[in-house]
Amino acid sequence: MMRYRSPEMALLLERWRARRRVRDLPAPPLGADPAGAVTTAVMAEVLDVSLRHYQRLESGERRMSSDTIAAISRTLSLHPDEMQALYRWAGHPIPPLLSPTAPGVPEDLVDHIRRLPFPALVEGPDFGVLAFNRRAERACPWTALPGANVMTDLLLPGPGRDQCARWAEHWAPPLLAQLRQGALANAALRAIVDQVCEDPQVRELWERTADLRRHAYGTTRPMYLEGAPASPAWVRIMGWQPMHEPSLRVITGEPGHPPAEAVTPKE
Repeated sequence: MMRYRSPEMALLLERWRARRRVRDLPAPPLGADPAGAVTTAVMAEVLDVSLRHYQRLESGERRMSSDTIAAISRTLSLHPDEMQALYRWAGHPIPPLLSPTAPGVPEDLVDHIRRLPFPALVEGPDFGVLAFNRRAERACPWTALPGANVMTDLLLPGPGRDQCARWAEHWAPPLLAQLRQGALANAALRAIVDQVCEDPQVRELWERTADLRRHAYGTTRPMYLEGAPASPAWVRIMGWQPMHEPSLRVITGEPGHPPAEAVTPKE
């Protein structure tokens, strides 16, 4: 796909930043003035890149990757039409499914998960994290990062997958089953399959298994929680679909007990 070299896009990116204040960002940088402007320096810190690197991205001197576009879109709460313009500008295919950004999550739903006494998040149709509560941010810091996605973050090497104890047994199979089911009729999810299968362990499991469950919610899985002892905690993963916004899912991690087969009998 050819890039279109519109000098106006750099100006638009600057204006999209100007619409926001630091307090509007999903994960404001520590120490930043909440009422302050979202500068290129703030964007660089949020995206974890150098200031010069971000300035080159915004000016068009350096081509944006698809992951960078997703992170910028989430950070600035861009409209899907604005996201599409960035994909075209960078010369990438436009994903068939663009997740709604954080403001698209009903405020009552955001308020609901904030009140829950355990980690909770809202994910979109492509498993992108659209909202999360403080308990989720504390227990699983990766959920608060721009562009967080339940599938890619838990299946690919990184902080999310590192938290999944006995990953190949308790986590990867149900995630891949759910992804396999969704990808049957969804090109955007098929793109996620291609992405996660670049990892050799994921590809081996994908090619060896044939599970096609829509979900494995209600199962209890071991997880290393941020700030907790080295031994994993057992967490019951639950999924809920809001009746007034059925394209979204609320995912909760409630305290659980190990399944009977995981308990080692005392001698």
